[in-house]
Formats: sequence, C-alpha cells, structure tokens
Amino acid sequence: MKAEIIAQLHELAHQEKVLNKVNAFNELVDEFYKIQQEEEHQWEIKKLERIEAGEKPENIEKPIFKGLEEFKKLSQLFKDKKKIEQNEKRDLEKANLEKKRALVAALKDLVQHEENIGRAINRFRDIQDSWKEVGAIPREKRQEIQKEFSNLIESFRYNINIYKEIKDHDLSRNFTLKQELIKKIKALLKLKKIKDVEQKLHTYQDEWNTIGGTHQDDWEKIKSEYWDAVNAVYEKIHKFYQDRKGERAENIVKKKQLIEKAREITAKEPDSHKAWKKTTDAIIDLQKEWKTIGFGPKEENNKVWKEFRGVCNEFFAKKKEFYGERNEEFDVIKAAKEKLIAEVEALKDSTDWGETTKKIVAIQNQWKKAGSAGPKNENKLWKAFRAPIDQFFEAKDAFFAEADKANEANLKAKQELIKKMIAFKLPADGKKAIDELKSFSEQFAAIGNVPFKEKDKIYKAYKKALDEKYASIKMDAGEKEKHLFQAKIEGYKGARDTEDKLDKETQHIRKKITKLKDEIVQQETNLSFFANADENNPLLKNALQSVEDKKAELELLKAQLKQIRILEQAVEREARQENEMADQQEEARSENE
Repeated sequence: MKAEIIAQLHELAHQEKVLNKVNAFNELVDEFYKIQQEEEHQWEIKKLERIEAGEKPENIEKPIFKGLEEFKKLSQLFKDKKKIEQNEKRDLEKANLEKKRALVAALKDLVQHEENIGRAINRFRDIQDSWKEVGAIPREKRQEIQKEFSNLIESFRYNINIYKEIKDHDLSRNFTLKQELIKKIKALLKLKKIKDVEQKLHTYQDEWNTIGGTHQDDWEKIKSEYWDAVNAVYEKIHKFYQDRKGERAENIVKKKQLIEKAREITAKEPDSHKAWKKTTDAIIDLQKEWKTIGFGPKEENNKVWKEFRGVCNEFFAKKKEFYGERNEEFDVIKAAKEKLIAEVEALKDSTDWGETTKKIVAIQNQWKKAGSAGPKNENKLWKAFRAPIDQFFEAKDAFFAEADKANEANLKAKQELIKKMIAFKLPADGKKAIDELKSFSEQFAAIGNVPFKEKDKIYKAYKKALDEKYASIKMDAGEKEKHLFQAKIEGYKGARDTEDKLDKETQHIRKKITKLKDEIVQQETNLSFFANADENNPLLKNALQSVEDKKAELELLKAQLKQIRILEQAVEREARQENEMADQQEEARSENE
C-alpha cells in the first residue's frame, strides 16, 4: 500500500505543474502517515513481546521503515515545486498587468493617431485578441485597467467611425445584448458570496467588450447604465472588504470597552450579599454581551479575550472567598434562629393571650435583628418559625371571635346609648349637667366590651358626643375644667389603648409641672428686685398675682395627676377581673371538651 502511495506521489511530484494537485497530494500524505503510524504501533507491540520474552531493550533496534525516506523526499519536492509555482503565478500576474498596460497604451495610440480605417481595424482586432490571451492580473488593479481599456475601445469604435460598416440590425442586436448583460451585472448585487460576484463581474466585463457597438442615440444611455451597474458591484465588493476590516476593528474596540466596564464594576469589592449579587449580575450581563460581539483580528481577539477572562476570574475568585467567610456567619445566625424557633414552639399552645402575644412579638423582633441565615437556610427556618406563631394567633383569633359574638348585644346597647346622649338636652345648672353626663359615662362603661373590630369606632362616636355635651355646659371656668378633665380621662376607659393614652397624658402633665415650677422659681427670684417697693406698686402686684396664678395652676395639675392614678388603679382592677373571667371561660371550655 505504501509503495502505491509513493508511486502516485512520485507521479505528482514529477509533473510540470503541481498547483492544481494539492488536494490529491494532501490525501496521499494523510494516508501514508496513517499506515506509517500503524506500522510503528505494531513494532512497539512486538518490542514489548520480545522484552517480555527476556530480551534486553537496548539490544532491540528499531527498523528503518521502508519507503519513509523516499516519501519525505518526494513530499519536499512537491512542496518546493508548489512554492515555485505560486511565486511564478504572482510574477505572471504582474507580467500580465504590464502586458495589459502595454495594450492599453497601444490602443490609446491607435485611437489618437491611426487614420487608416483598414489598418486601424486590423490593429484593433490584434489588440483585442492579445488582450484576451493575456492571463489573470492582480485583483486590485483589475477594475482600473479594465475600465481604461473599455473606454478606449468605445472611443475607438466611435472616433474612427467604423460603425459605417456595421449594419443597423447588428447595432440593435448589440443594444439588446448589452441590456441583457447589464441585467446580469445588476443581479450580482443580490448575490451574497463575494468570490462569485468578483468572478462573474470579470466575465461579464469581458463579454461586454466583445459585443459590438449600438446606435449613437442609444450609446450614451446604455454606457451610463452599464458603468452605473459595474461601479455599484465594485462598490459592493469594496464595501464588503472594508466593512469586514472595519467591523473586526470595531469589535475589538467594543470588547475593550467591555473590559473597562468590567474593571469599573469590580474596582470596589462588595461588602454584602446584595452588593455581590448586583455586581455578579452586571458581570454576567457583560459576558452575555461579549458573546454577541463578532470576532476581531485573530491576534488582538485572543489578547482581549485573555484580558477579559482574567478580570472575570479574579472577581469570581474573590466572590468565592467572601461566601466562604459568609457561610460561617450564616451558621451562627442559623443557630440563633433555631433557638428562637424552639422558644415560639414552647409558646404556641399558650392561652395567656396578652402576655404570650407580647413575648411572641419580642421574639419576632429578635428574629428581624438576627439577620439572614443565607439563601440555603432562610426560607426553611422561616417556615419553621412561622408555623407555631400562626398556630397561636389563629387560636387567639378564634377565641376572641367567639367572644365577639357574645359582645354584639353590648355594641347595640352602646349605639343606642350614644343616640340618647346626642338627643339629650342638658339642664341649665352646670353641676346637674355634669352629673347627667357622668351617668352616661357610667352606663357606657357598665355595658361592657364590644366586638374588637368595632371598639375604636364606637369609642370615637361616644367621645365625640360626650365632648360636644361638655363643651356646651355653662359654669365656672376652673370647676368646668376640673370636670372636663375627669370626663376626658374616664373616656379613655373605652379606648383600645387606654394605658397608652393615660401614660401620654401623665407625661404631658409632668412636663407642664416641671415648666411651671421653673417659671415660679424664676419669678420668685425676680421679686427680690421689688424688696424696697411699695405694696401698691402695679408691677409688684402683677408679679405677685402671676406667681399665685401659676401656683394655682400647679395645684390643678397635681390634682389631675391624682385623678389619673385613681383611674389607672380602676382600669387595672377591671383588667384583672377580665383576665380572671377569661381564665374561667377557658377552664370551663376545657372541662366541656
């Protein structure tokens, strides 16, 4: 088999022209090396067998494979001839270019100086024949030299008036042929494979030059249309090569811009999960955008890719290190949250609604402050934490929903009482009016609880009606203020947040007391300036009266604090009674179950 390949290779290598035999040569070389590799493989197997049989490796000589040296010589001979032939082809194209330039010069001389029509026609035909015989020229010079030659041909045909010997129907036929040829040239604009476009355009231009002239009236139009079509195709060819070159250069610019963006994005190292995620998403977006950009020149393309990949790899290495440390933090948070889960699990069956609710809310606040245990753990932990809490509050809601049903009658009773308050006409005597209003307040408080969701609404309606009635009472300002304050704080008893309202009222009064005390001390200090003044001095009288007024106001505020303390004690007693009643109800319900 190797001998056959060498024989075929010998035939190829000793041919005069080898450039058109490159594919056959490559196939023979590939086949020969496959056989050679197999022979070497078989020899290695035999070598191992001989060693296993006891023969020393150094005594085993590798055989000289038959035909290998001859194969290498023939291969090198073929390659040398191919290289020579390629150089000859380039030299030939250059020589052909010079020949065509010489023919252009000869045709130009013929057009400008030859006056003998017969001799001119003969010389013209010789030049045309010689032009056709000249082989290929460098591609970048083809359009220029072809255009100049074509222009001279046309100039020759018209300038020496040879169309007098051409028949009219030939001119018309030539016109039709030229039109058809122009259509073919225009059709090249739709072709995508640029090599085919170049080859066919060259063929069509040669064909154009072989077609005779047309009527003088048609010539300028057809010539203009022809060159417009040809120039459009050449523009397409030039644009293709320019665009490809420009596009690849532009791709490198775009990729360098992405590298700079990546550097800007990763310049500041993130310090939180949210920041790492944001930066990671940005880097991934850049990587996706990189894939949408086409290739650049090979050497530059490889360089920018290594640079971009380096920036990305450095970022992801830092990210891995960050999350390694962060996972340790997650473990600590996870342990803390598991402890909180155990705490709410212990409370889920409690029926001490008020106290347990406070404890659970406190635990929930601890949960929020604990932070995240990481994507891997957080959702699972949250579900385990939420389940006992939901169980407790569902039980609580069910308990109070049942209680609310029992309180519907109280709601209707309070609504009726508010209507009576609004319609009630107060007596003229202020104290009697206040007593009547206190009676309404006592009735309102005595009715008892209403459904929880209606508590604020019914209290606001009651408070509004009560305030309007107190505002309309006519009596001594100080006495009225005392009674109004008492009514005000007693009205808090029906509110949802009674304790908060009483506490805020207390804080407000204490601030006023502090301020009044400071003002009294300041004014008593200022009285020292009147040590020698007459008792009837108007300024002294005003100062003394101001001090007395403030002391009176101070006593009033102290009395209001006392009223609040008394009310707070009453509220606490009622709360204890309500809790005892709730416990009794719960015990009764447990016994029934």
